This record gives sequence, structure tokens and C-alpha cells, in this order.
Amino acid sequence: MTNKVRSFTLSELLVVMIITAIVVGMAFSVLRLVQKQVHIIEVNFDKTSNLNLFEQRFWQDFNQFNNVGIRKGNTLVLESELDTITYLFGDDFTLRDTDTIKLKLTIEKLLFKGKTVKEGPIDAIEITAEKELPNYNIFVSRKNDATQMMNQDGI
Repeated sequence: MTNKVRSFTLSELLVVMIITAIVVGMAFSVLRLVQKQVHIIEVNFDKTSNLNLFEQRFWQDFNQFNNVGIRKGNTLVLESELDTITYLFGDDFTLRDTDTIKLKLTIEKLLFKGKTVKEGPIDAIEITAEKELPNYNIFVSRKNDATQMMNQDGI
């Protein structure tokens, strides 16, 4: 009497191992693609968050100070009786006094009383963040008060 043990042949086991290796390889490829997409989403979220925080702070500074003016093309000076803040727009960064903001911002347009100016007092500014996010512009304006009109020669 012969008792046979039922089992898989070597060729069947090899086919199963090859199919398993292909499926696992595809799973790791998909996982890597998902990780890249998540990283891109995180970077874009960080850029958008930083730009929104900058825009809020810049709007607050721009409307808080009496004298706002531009010097040397890329230096924005905000002055009041008590304090002065300077924004320097560099190629790869922006400085707010001594704080470095890692945003690539460019001044697009400077306005005073509705007219484009190059230097001197301003009451509106358009800044683009095209290098950070496409089609992201910041436009900030303020109302001129009597102090602004009296002290516009100060900047």
C-alpha cells in the first residue's frame, strides 16, 4: 500500500513566488508614488500657510504705521512716532527688520494717490509670489490720514 502525501510541485511554488514578487514590487512602486504626492502636498501647504501669515502681518504693519514709503527700489520703510519697520525684498528671501522670511516675493507695483510711483511715499502696494506659487499676488492699500499728508516729506 502506498500512501502518497499531497503537496505542491517545485514548479508550482516557483510560479507563486514569482507572482508574489511582482505584486509586492508593484505595491512598493505605488507606495513610493503616493509618498511623493504627499510630500508635494505638504510643501504646497507650507508655502500657502507662510504666504497667508506673511500677508496678514504685512497688512497689519502697512495699515498701522503713519508713513509708508519705498527706498532704493526694494526697501519698504514703515514709520510712526514710536517705531520703524523695514521690509527688504531680496531675490530668495524677505527681511522684516531682523526676521528672515523664506519667501521669494517681488514688488510689482507701487501706488500713491492712485498713481504709480518708483520711490517715496506710497499708499498701496502689489507684491507677487509667482516664484512660490503660481498666480499668487498680494495687494495691500491704506487710507491716507492727516498725519500721512503732513509728514509725506519725511520718507
